[in-house]
Order: sequence, then structure tokens, then C-alpha cells
Amino acid sequence: MSFSEDSLRYPMESDEWVKTVIIGGLLGLFSFLIVPAILVSGYVVRAIRERAGGATEPPVFDEWGDLLVDGLKATVIGLVYMIIPVGVFVLTVGTAIMGFLTGTDAGAGLGMASLLGGFVISGILSLVFGYFAVAAIVNFACEDSLGAAFDIGALRKLALSSDYAVPWLISVGIFFAAGIAVSVLNVVPGLGAVIGPFFSFYAYIVAAELWAGGYNDVMKRSDETEPSAAAAV
Repeated sequence: MSFSEDSLRYPMESDEWVKTVIIGGLLGLFSFLIVPAILVSGYVVRAIRERAGGATEPPVFDEWGDLLVDGLKATVIGLVYMIIPVGVFVLTVGTAIMGFLTGTDAGAGLGMASLLGGFVISGILSLVFGYFAVAAIVNFACEDSLGAAFDIGALRKLALSSDYAVPWLISVGIFFAAGIAVSVLNVVPGLGAVIGPFFSFYAYIVAAELWAGGYNDVMKRSDETEPSAAAAV
């Protein structure tokens, strides 16, 4: 899938795009209440699913119960995939604290080494597992099955394909650009914190379009190669 300006304009394809972005931004603004954040996750799942299914415009906010259910499932998937990075971080921080509590120079040195090592290792693991977590959520959304999020064979095919990896990298760039825009807005104290969720939600819709396109490209290539392999046998 090649990136074009169409991806950036995709959130505006709906006649109700302003209303959708406002609702999504407001939910993001109150994400500290947890339920709004889950609803945003549910919307992203719906956006991925519908775009992968051929939709030409992003969905609107309706059927809130379905959004909540899909958002809860996506949240659980993300948490499961992040267990190892979080576990490593907790273990290394705990080791560091124990070292500092000894009150000795050796203990303090061990504690500092454990703390720094923990940040580095857990950071790397977070990137790796985070990447696969997104792939798992995409597969869950497109297959409309919770089990699809843990289908190792399908995830390996998806996550290890450049057809998916490139759109994912582009989506990271989109989020990074949105972060820079928010930082610029913070020149006016508090403005970035208020406007940021709306930028982020717009970026999520663009990302959903990219991830769905990557998924479709991987599945299309798989469908094209499988008959050839069968014929060879």
C-alpha cells in the first residue's frame, strides 16, 4: 500500500467528519475516566473493520454499546501483549529499589544499573510487543474474532510483511507529527492539552485507514500466492 494525501484526507470523506472528530476529541479529553478511552478504542476497531471491508468513508459514532464492547476487547488484547514489557519493568525497578535500600555504595550501583537496564530493555520490548499488539488488534478487527488476535500464524504473516510494516511506520510518523503540532500549540499554556486530543483522534482515523490498507494488501498477496503453491504441488 502506497501512502498518499488520500490517507490524510480520509477522515474528511464523511459528511459528518467534523462532528465525528469533535466527539472523538472530547472523548480523548476525558480519557482519564477510562470509559471514554475505551469508546475511542472501539471506534478505531470499527474504522479498521469497515475500511478493510471496503468502506469509502470513516464511520460515525453510533451503536455505543458495540463500541464499548469492541473497545474493551481491544484494551484486553493490548494489555495481554504488554504483560512481558511491564513485567520486566516492574522486576527491574523492584531490583533497583532493593539495591538502593541496602544503603551501600555497591547496592546503589547495582540499583542504578538495574534501573537504567530496565528502562532500556523494557523500552525495546515495549516497541516490539506494541507493534505486534497493534497487528493483533487489526487482525481482531478485520476478522471480527477475539481469537484472531492470538492467531500466531496469521499475525506472523501480517506483522512480518512489508505491506503492513510500511503503513504502520507511516502511522507512527503521523502520530509524531501530531505530537509536534500539539507541542507548538503549547506555546500558549494549556492550549495543547485542550486541542491535542482532537489532533490525536484525527491521527487515529488516518492510522486506521493505513492499517486496514496494509492488512488488505497482505491478505491479497497471500491469496495470490497460495493457488500458485498449490498448483506446484
